[in-house]
Amino acid sequence: MRILTTLLLGAAVWLAGLLPLTAQTSSSITGSGHDLSVTGPGPVTSASNDLCVFCHIPHGGRPAVPLWNHQLSSLDYSLYTSSTYSQVNPGGVSQRSKLCLSCHDGTVAVGQTAGGGYIATSGAMRSVDIIGAGGLQADHPLGFNMPAVDDGEIKLSLTTMPPTTSDRSVKLYHNVIECVTCHSPHVPNNDTATQFMVRSNTNSAMCIACHDPTRGVLNGWTASAHALATNVVSLTTSLPYPAPGTVGMNGCESCHVQHNSAGGGARLLRGVDPNECVDCHGNAGPLSPALLNLIPELTKAYSHPVLSSPSPGHDPAEAIPVVSSRHSACSDCHNSHVSQAVTGTPTPPALEASLAGTSGLSATDGLTVLKPAANQFEICFKCHGNSTDKPQNVNYVNYGRTPYRNSYVALGDPYNVRLALRSVVARHNVAQPSRGNVSPSLRTNMLDLNGNPTGRLLQGAGLYLYCTDCHNNDQARISGGTGPNGPHGSANYHLLERPYQYEVLPLSPGALTVGPSYSPGLMGPYAICDKCHDLQNQLLTSSSSADTVFKHHYEHVVQDASACSTCHASHGVQGGSSTSNAHLVDFDTKIVGPDNLGRLFIDTTARACYLTCHGVVHNPANY
Repeated sequence: MRILTTLLLGAAVWLAGLLPLTAQTSSSITGSGHDLSVTGPGPVTSASNDLCVFCHIPHGGRPAVPLWNHQLSSLDYSLYTSSTYSQVNPGGVSQRSKLCLSCHDGTVAVGQTAGGGYIATSGAMRSVDIIGAGGLQADHPLGFNMPAVDDGEIKLSLTTMPPTTSDRSVKLYHNVIECVTCHSPHVPNNDTATQFMVRSNTNSAMCIACHDPTRGVLNGWTASAHALATNVVSLTTSLPYPAPGTVGMNGCESCHVQHNSAGGGARLLRGVDPNECVDCHGNAGPLSPALLNLIPELTKAYSHPVLSSPSPGHDPAEAIPVVSSRHSACSDCHNSHVSQAVTGTPTPPALEASLAGTSGLSATDGLTVLKPAANQFEICFKCHGNSTDKPQNVNYVNYGRTPYRNSYVALGDPYNVRLALRSVVARHNVAQPSRGNVSPSLRTNMLDLNGNPTGRLLQGAGLYLYCTDCHNNDQARISGGTGPNGPHGSANYHLLERPYQYEVLPLSPGALTVGPSYSPGLMGPYAICDKCHDLQNQLLTSSSSADTVFKHHYEHVVQDASACSTCHASHGVQGGSSTSNAHLVDFDTKIVGPDNLGRLFIDTTARACYLTCHGVVHNPANY
């Protein structure tokens, strides 16, 4: 008898190492999802009053697992992988986790016991509770080698031996992450939302036991918009903490799931980008108060093609600059773990809060990866800089006509905005500071969408502009409108915040053409230029004394209907010289042609033009 008692005690201790019996009495699971008795509340019940028999038996259990009663699955589980996953899984799923999967992979009938045969049950398990039937690729990693490989984001305590988490409730078993690291099969109510968790996961408390919110792409999580958001989640949502729960309370689980990821497994997303984001930031968002709706912006005439990007789209491990599979995903510009709500405008070119934590490319060489970027333009350069996959074909007209500049002739990459903004000859002060030699037409302050001066100073040395000062939603709140900020979409060409018009292309360069009829103000054909330049009072007056630089702007723009872009490059001059290309002069060769001697340039020192425009040969024309 003493020998039998010793054997049973030894078996009980061994099983306790497999399944943590935090509460050793059967009453702890009465009324829970694991209560499969005749009075159980779940979808599967039996005719028996015994709660324990589905998993445990005092005699005749499986030889390899003392006291275990349920038939194990014969599946050989494939495990989670992704381009950003660094861990090694040589042994696959351990015996310990297979005990849970004997019911939860859905391949063995609930009640198919090893010692007593099949226990008759009625009903079926919920689909959400069935995981692993097709493998565990869409489920949280488990069973990988320890110490863990440092991927730059996990707790460093997992990379040492013995590995540990930062929360005593979240335990490793024999130095391995198992199902029971997160789930306590005998204690249903540690978390008020989800049964059988080892602790509450409100505000991501369980997630950050292993994932470090101060490292890598997670660095800044605790101060992020998603971590702190007080928007109440709808009762109809699938999030674990619905009303009165908030986005912040749901934390990581607002976007990620532990099991059965709908996003194809990688990164355990609830949905596939961009649906993952527009579920809340779209027109049917489940939050109160609701967020600004991005769907109308992304479906405007001119928009970043977020809703139509190719598959595969964005991958956090992709090489930048982007050279293949050109796409435009939310996560190309926003780091959802770090992004913060915009409450003001920082001093350009520093990142706005919504772009915090996002990678970028150096303006100096266009190749050095910055993680994270420090300036807004560095994020834009990932696609609009040295990328060899820029759409230089007929499809680009979807965004409006792109002028082809005279200085482009000697360049191999004419659509490289980084090169234009890094010009040593002439450029708008986006990637370089203003020089201080102020253009006579430059306003003191930038104007908002209502024509009122803002606090953005324009005159002086060392000042910067944002890319989004020109490329923005045409109703951006930051400019006095009512819509979302940022270049998601616009009613204007090239995602411009305000109207801009071009001349009609002539039959041949230099021939007669038709240009926009000039009118001043917010809806004029050059409203985006007028945001910073006082066109009406400084350039386009009939008095030549006001136009101190050229003296012929009125004649060209008002009388002859020439567009600003016919003569001026909006970003900067790639190549060129200070003699021919000062003041951003770089002729559009689709409109301006050479003179009768084949010359097409301006000599700003001699104040002479050599070209043909609107059917008139300048050979030269002095100004």
